[in-house]
Amino acid sequence: MSDQDSTKGSLTREDAVLIDFGLAVLSPRWTTEILINLAAGPRRTTQLLKDLKGVSAKTLCQRLRRLSELSIVTRKTFAEVPPRVEYALTAEGHALAGLLHQIRDLGERLSHVDRLRTLVDTDEDAAEDTCEDSDKLSFSPEQLNSSIHQ
Repeated sequence: MSDQDSTKGSLTREDAVLIDFGLAVLSPRWTTEILINLAAGPRRTTQLLKDLKGVSAKTLCQRLRRLSELSIVTRKTFAEVPPRVEYALTAEGHALAGLLHQIRDLGERLSHVDRLRTLVDTDEDAAEDTCEDSDKLSFSPEQLNSSIHQ
């Protein structure tokens, strides 16, 4: 596919495989949080563990290793005692961080639409409940006549 085709937004079924792979890279828990954190600048493992409350050291190392394998994150080891390791986004990682901003904006718009839909559905459900309740409370003409003449 040429650059011109991709800017027009025309995607093929074959592109779905690549899109699914990209989404699969981002989907494991903590991956997007790691990328967002590293977008602010290089971090040591201990700083990431502090910033990402709840992530285990094992999970963090697994996610960083995978992002490093995909050239999204660099791992720089300093020859010091004790050893120091620092992680940073590559150019590809920074491009991905830009996409995360766009995905966040899309998520915000979709969330807003979903909240509005939920409000409409709730109002429609309430109206249906009112109609159903009024059906239960309806009286036949004979019942109304007898109650009026009592």
